[in-house]
Amino acid sequence: MTSVLERLLPLWAQPVDARPDPVAAFGEVYADPVLVNGTELALTDLDDRARALQRAFDDLSMQILDIVEAPGRVVVAFLMRGQHTGLFVSPVGTIAPTHRDIEVRTIDVLALTGGVISGIWVVSDELGLLRQLTDIKLT
Repeated sequence: MTSVLERLLPLWAQPVDARPDPVAAFGEVYADPVLVNGTELALTDLDDRARALQRAFDDLSMQILDIVEAPGRVVVAFLMRGQHTGLFVSPVGTIAPTHRDIEVRTIDVLALTGGVISGIWVVSDELGLLRQLTDIKLT
């Protein structure tokens, strides 16, 4: 696994407050601001997103499926797993805890500048996650 991924994944899977200065920890991996799907986010925004993820899901883990490296880029495909134990704010509304186990397929395209992530394109299976958390049936 690349150095950037070794620093990146724990920021999202391990408790944010386990670090003395969570925002500084994000600053060791991400530029400030960082472009996420074309939108500039500050390190504090990333900290907020990690906290929201960890409030919604317990026992988070990431299983790396594939890594592709190119000059200034790392592409990682992974499965995020956890258990839905808190409120999850989704694009279609807030979902109360279901205590269901989840698995989300995700691909991150990371742009690197000076050893830190300066941009990310995230493609995650949000519909698949919603189907796992609700009783949505597609016909």
